[in-house]
Amino acid sequence: MSITMSQFLKSHGLQRNPFIEEEAQNDKVFEDLVNESGYAFNHQAWDKFFGDPPGRGTSMIFGVKGSGKSALRLALEKNIAHFNREHPEHILLINYDDFNAFLEAFKRRGDQDRKRGETAITLKDFGLAQHLDAILVCGMEALLDELKDGNIDLDRLEHYQRHDLMMLMAFYVSGPPDRYNRIMESMGRRLLPRGFFKRLGRGIKGIIVALLSLGIVPLACRSFYAGVARSAEREILVRCRNAQDIKRALRLIPSGYLKDQDVRRRGWRDDDDVRRLFVTKFIDIMLALGYQQIVVVMDKVDEPSLINGDRERMEAFVWPLWNNRILQLHPNLSFKMLLPRQLYEAVRKAGSEKANEARFDKQKIIYPFRWGDKQLYDMMSDRLRICRDDPSQPYPLQNLFDEAMSTREILTALDRLRQPRFVLNYLYRLIAETCAHTDRANDGPVLIQHDIFYQITATIGEDIKQYYQTLGESPE
Repeated sequence: MSITMSQFLKSHGLQRNPFIEEEAQNDKVFEDLVNESGYAFNHQAWDKFFGDPPGRGTSMIFGVKGSGKSALRLALEKNIAHFNREHPEHILLINYDDFNAFLEAFKRRGDQDRKRGETAITLKDFGLAQHLDAILVCGMEALLDELKDGNIDLDRLEHYQRHDLMMLMAFYVSGPPDRYNRIMESMGRRLLPRGFFKRLGRGIKGIIVALLSLGIVPLACRSFYAGVARSAEREILVRCRNAQDIKRALRLIPSGYLKDQDVRRRGWRDDDDVRRLFVTKFIDIMLALGYQQIVVVMDKVDEPSLINGDRERMEAFVWPLWNNRILQLHPNLSFKMLLPRQLYEAVRKAGSEKANEARFDKQKIIYPFRWGDKQLYDMMSDRLRICRDDPSQPYPLQNLFDEAMSTREILTALDRLRQPRFVLNYLYRLIAETCAHTDRANDGPVLIQHDIFYQITATIGEDIKQYYQTLGESPE
């Protein structure tokens, strides 16, 4: 009778299976290793990607699926969280990776334009302005999370910054209307409080002005707020928000401030300069609140349903954000882009005009993002060690294999696999096949035999080839 997986693990003193997870997001073993290492990541690209303090400096990583990009990102997130616990000047992390909501809202607006007989917008029209709108939506959510956790003292804001923040929140807070209205009412009380006598004075003044102007001034004021709200509803395409709700939120802000922002007009739908101003306002607000760095992490650009891993669509989607005027907009704003390997071809073959706009020479580009056989061997050995009864003692990967097998043979197999995801799957298969062909005969560790090693190893080349053919890319 064959042994079970748990019997194999127990024979090596393992409390859990080190190779069962292939996705970093759910990988508790990886999380434990990152925590143990002081929130670092064991790869030669780490320092170039990481920055000092954590997240400082724009960098782009181009890697195939399964190469460890998500693991790198999780290590950065943990490092920033640890940094924020230890330092008074925090780092704000903005995750820009859930694109479906933005793209679907953008597509709905295109469908509405088509029904009205206007020129319909497409994915190629999703430009820099839309990216910055989406990032500001994510930025508002990150700020609200910090408020909820008690990390923000709004009293540190200057009067004009309170108006800036209220306007940005009115434009970019996401979620259903009831949530939006609740947040805006609460933020209005916190950012722009009005005492009783001040409210009374404004009320008396309003009555006098209304009587003198026979209602013309109040009507013009309501019309102005309604116009700004309609403009925001019309020009910001990545989120759906009713103009009435926006108007209710904007009425908390003095009209004179809004007039200076020039946001009632038509035509700022694709105005990059307006968005750069908004982003700069957001940065200044966060600096005033005690944050020293804002880090935007862009990931999973291949996953949205409107892109679905298509290289040309990915390129059309990402290119507008490869703009040096944004990537180097402010020393306290940085971007960390974890991108599919196929997009590196767009960088390599960029014409002079696009290359000059992106200034890739100023961005820290990491390509290729790959692993050596020894690195993979050490990574798997660490996973074994952290899962054992006594994680303080080393447990080399070689210990899983028959003594007749050399480390060189194992390294050769790992070199063919190249990516952590493939290695994890490969080792899991080796153990499963060993369990299926092993009868428990002694109390020593159950070892992977030569014949099983060669049997599984012989199939990995074809498996990898089929995997990448499915993705429409090359493992090289």
